[in-house]
Amino acid sequence: MVSAAGPGRRPSPRLHAPTTPGKDIATFMAKRNKRTGGTPRGGAGSGKQTRTATSETELVRQAERLEAAESAPETGTGPDGETAAEPVKEEDVTGPVTVDRLRRAIAQVETVRKRADTRQAALDKKQAKLDNDDAELAEKQSEHQRKEQDLRRREQSLDADERRLAEERERLADLQQEARRDFAGYRRTQLDLLQQELDERRADFEQRQRELEKEHADRYSQRERELLTSRTELDEREAALHRGELEQKRLERRLTAREEHLDQEVDDRIRERIAGLQTELELARQDTAGHRQQLEAMRTLAQQRADELARYEAAEAELNGMGLLEAAAKLQQLQEDNRKLRTLLAANPLQDRERVAELEARQHDLLIERDELLRQNAELRRHTTATMISATERENARMINQALQRQNEVLTNEIDQQSARLKQMQEVLKDSSPFPACSAMDDDETCQIAPVLDGAPIRLRDLITRIRGRMAIDLGLYYSEADLRCFVAGMAASRLHLLQGISGIGKTRLPEAFAQIIGAGRETVAVAAEWRSPQDLLGYYNAFERKFYESEFTQSLYKARLPLYRDKPFIVVLDEMNLSHPEQYFSDLLSAMERKESSPGERQFLPLMTAPVSLAPRLLHNGRALELPENVWFIGTANNDETTVRFADKTYDRSHVLELPPKPPRFEPGEVRPLAPISYRTLMNTFDAAEATDGGEAEKVLAFLDDGLGERLRGDFGVSWGSRLERQARRFVPVAVAAGGRPGEAADHLLATKVLRKLMGRVEIAPGDLRELHEEITVLWSSAFPGTVPRKSLQVLEREIRSLGLG
Repeated sequence: MVSAAGPGRRPSPRLHAPTTPGKDIATFMAKRNKRTGGTPRGGAGSGKQTRTATSETELVRQAERLEAAESAPETGTGPDGETAAEPVKEEDVTGPVTVDRLRRAIAQVETVRKRADTRQAALDKKQAKLDNDDAELAEKQSEHQRKEQDLRRREQSLDADERRLAEERERLADLQQEARRDFAGYRRTQLDLLQQELDERRADFEQRQRELEKEHADRYSQRERELLTSRTELDEREAALHRGELEQKRLERRLTAREEHLDQEVDDRIRERIAGLQTELELARQDTAGHRQQLEAMRTLAQQRADELARYEAAEAELNGMGLLEAAAKLQQLQEDNRKLRTLLAANPLQDRERVAELEARQHDLLIERDELLRQNAELRRHTTATMISATERENARMINQALQRQNEVLTNEIDQQSARLKQMQEVLKDSSPFPACSAMDDDETCQIAPVLDGAPIRLRDLITRIRGRMAIDLGLYYSEADLRCFVAGMAASRLHLLQGISGIGKTRLPEAFAQIIGAGRETVAVAAEWRSPQDLLGYYNAFERKFYESEFTQSLYKARLPLYRDKPFIVVLDEMNLSHPEQYFSDLLSAMERKESSPGERQFLPLMTAPVSLAPRLLHNGRALELPENVWFIGTANNDETTVRFADKTYDRSHVLELPPKPPRFEPGEVRPLAPISYRTLMNTFDAAEATDGGEAEKVLAFLDDGLGERLRGDFGVSWGSRLERQARRFVPVAVAAGGRPGEAADHLLATKVLRKLMGRVEIAPGDLRELHEEITVLWSSAFPGTVPRKSLQVLEREIRSLGLG
């Protein structure tokens, strides 16, 4: 239904409010009376019936008009689907008022009311819908206003552009007019001005660019110098700290070994001293018994001498108390008398001669008795002196015996205290692990988390370039590409490396920096000069303390097998490896690595103890052996001076040897992206891929060594090689070529370090043979490996020639 207010506007609620028939009629009558000035019930009596009839007639008419007004504007069907009533005709509303017409009018009013209610309900629904539409319309109007504002801004901008365009058109028109008047001159002038302006702007731009470039270069140089200075200071501090840590570890290790050695020495000396004291005590007891026996013998002898002395005194009494001197004088007198008597004997008779003979016999007996008494006297004096000395010795022995007894008591108390201390330590260590450091690694949660490593394949040439650049940028270390290629290729050939050269050229820093750049694990172990056995390298078990003294080397091998490191390459640096004989302290490792090379799939173990222990670390095999990890490389550094020893030939044969130059040249690394951590399996797969791709180059190198030089070296110099060199060459050469090297470079390194090294120090070599070999290698090399020079091999021969005094 469309209201009279027009489309788009709401109909007035007052026109469609629900009504009742009575109320509508009353309202209609009130309005009618108001217009006519009458009242519903007023007037004279004679006109009352007329007014009533008129009111009824008017009521019917008004009802019919109302129904006609309600239904007249509509066509078709109403809101409820009913057909709209036909318009009231003029003849229906005129004529006399009857009851039927009145009832029909009331029915019509009732019908109109119902239709009005129905329409009102429909209008309420439309009103709610219109409210929603108003809300949406308000939002759209707001959006429209915003768009209008944007449109106004755009129009303003367009107006400004149009004004500028109009100005440009006017200017162009002026220019066209001027051009028509003097086009050539104007064009030339404008071109000159434009060219001048262009030159000025270009000069200003170039000047500004130069200034900016200079400023940028100055800032970059200053920043680079500051970074280089900071990096140098940091490297120096790190190197000093590293050296200090190594020295501290070395001193701590020596101090620990010295303390253990002193403890063991003290224990040994105590035991030896106790045994010695017990032996001395037993000897003292034996001496005391001997002295007692000797004393008894001396007492017996003294008794005998006393008896003899009594007899001597009796004999002396028989001489009337005459002493020895007097007896001697008497004897001399008697001899004189005897001579006189002999003189008289010749003249005296026979009786006197017999008397003389008797006296001479008596004299002889007295002389014999005197000599015997003198001898007995001297012997008695000696025994008396000996008896006095024996008494002093017995007193000294008694004092020594007392001192030994007191010392024995002190040592017995010390032994008891040490035994109690040992029992206490055993009780304390009974529930603790005999491998404290390795067990602590098992308990460390960070060591039990395996990192996620990138398994994407790598190109060896790019790897060498990026490692070399990052070493220079991050650490200030400069190595040549050839040395890094040789180092990486050596990792494919052998698990044992020997880095040689003068002190202070970065032998230790090379493997440490390499591990840092590629994200590998690393540990540095300082070798001591007193190492003699594998226990010095691996550690030893103290049965009294129930503790295994784990060395740094053992801890490094155990760490390499933890989840944090087992998927990464792990490098163990043996600093100053030739301070002691590696063939002694490194023998177990050399044997295990040899077996692993022969049988790659077989696990190799390093026995740490003869029997398993309880509470052993999780990664120990059978509680007593440590497995040799497959991801570990051993890098030994070696100096050649008076404090070091020479490597044996078997150590050289099993290892990859690299001699670093004294001073590598510096270079500008440029922009080099850092490397993501490389996994052990990715590195080995890269080596395998290089062997599969460039394996033919290794066969060429081996053919050159066997066919080109083999006969001469074996026949004239007694130098030969076995399957180990062939196995190493088949890994070394392809990796070196894939890393950007040439086959001649790899062949030169193998010839110099594996073959010609065996000629060094051979005094039996004829003087001219080395020169002939030098010339022969030079000639054969140009045809076998064109474009390369065997620099390392020729330097080895030239040094040996100079050492023999032929240079």
